[in-house]
Amino acid sequence: MDELTDIRDALRIVLAAVETLPGETVALGDALGRVLAQDARADLDQPAFDRGVMDGVAVRAADCATPGTVLREIGEARAGTPFVGAVQPQTCIRILTGAVVPAGVDAVVPQERIEAAGPGLWRILDAIRPERHIARRGSEVAIGDVVVAAGEQLGAARLGVLAAFGHAQVPVRRRPVVAVLPTGDELVPVSAVPGPGQIRDSNLYTVSGLVQAAGGSVVQCRVAGDDRAALGQAIEAAWQQADVIVLSGGVSVGAYDFVAPALNDVGATCHVHRIRIKPGKPFLFATRGKKLAFGLPGNPVSAYVCAVLFLQPALAALQGARRVDWQTVPLPSLAALPPVGPRTEIAPARLRTTAQGVAVEILPQRGSAEVAHFAQADYLVVRPADGPALAAGDPLDVLL
Repeated sequence: MDELTDIRDALRIVLAAVETLPGETVALGDALGRVLAQDARADLDQPAFDRGVMDGVAVRAADCATPGTVLREIGEARAGTPFVGAVQPQTCIRILTGAVVPAGVDAVVPQERIEAAGPGLWRILDAIRPERHIARRGSEVAIGDVVVAAGEQLGAARLGVLAAFGHAQVPVRRRPVVAVLPTGDELVPVSAVPGPGQIRDSNLYTVSGLVQAAGGSVVQCRVAGDDRAALGQAIEAAWQQADVIVLSGGVSVGAYDFVAPALNDVGATCHVHRIRIKPGKPFLFATRGKKLAFGLPGNPVSAYVCAVLFLQPALAALQGARRVDWQTVPLPSLAALPPVGPRTEIAPARLRTTAQGVAVEILPQRGSAEVAHFAQADYLVVRPADGPALAAGDPLDVLL
């Protein structure tokens, strides 16, 4: 096993070769899923004014030092329509959530803690402390604060934050363009009926989906057959239109595994070839200048595992993402598990609810070509090489 690269070493090699792509500016409505290129800052305080956070009455706390105080209502404050009068002792203002807190009051009493005491009169049921149910101006965010940091991927919640602080145009990193290049004489299109010895090209769709999920833009290439010269030409053509090429199949060391020599023929440098992992050992990573090439195993499960572990982090790094390394969370194993062999094992898993809480069920593995069985998993579990046997309840590293 000495000639195999450890998977963490392989990831470090991949990430060390990545140079962040340049930025561009897009409209906020087109920024979903993109990675922010510069810190976005607040252009106003949040709240922008002293804001009531409950429906009820705004009062002077000094008037309500004892339970049962009766106050006279002299006006109303609602969202978008402030109260503009003066607040006198023993008076209160009807206030609705989100309204400007009137000058002269320092607490809001919720609707549930008041009762009518006559026309225009409210009885305050509790002794009131100052600042109750008031969000002061700038208490959440002050002008100039970073509201979304560079390197964060823009989900729906972050788009809302950017909108709240006036960022109609957003600086983001350019999407990586990824050419997906399947290889193998045995591959036929998904619409075809496979003949003897043929299989449908499922990796094209699996890899394309993983690329898009990681923020990349996909260029789908025609299948390259098992011919070294033709494969080299296909690689050269793919690199002319993409930042990254992803080849599946032909990456091992067999008589018709031409990916490594074809990459060499077009001037690429191979940095990783064969890693200490199960499944996915034949993984390959090469570069030519700033261009990246990933060689994934042809077996669908192995291709999926290697794309998740190496391709997706590289695409995140190309976009300047803050988090590119694997993120795992320890969760208890549902059942006892045997020790791990000399290669790190990546196992498909599902979460199960037990009387003790959530546990991880590792699905039986039927080989790296059994994509239908593998697709029943919701998560991947990482078990380090030479790891011990585990009892039920022992922690497993679940890949997020």
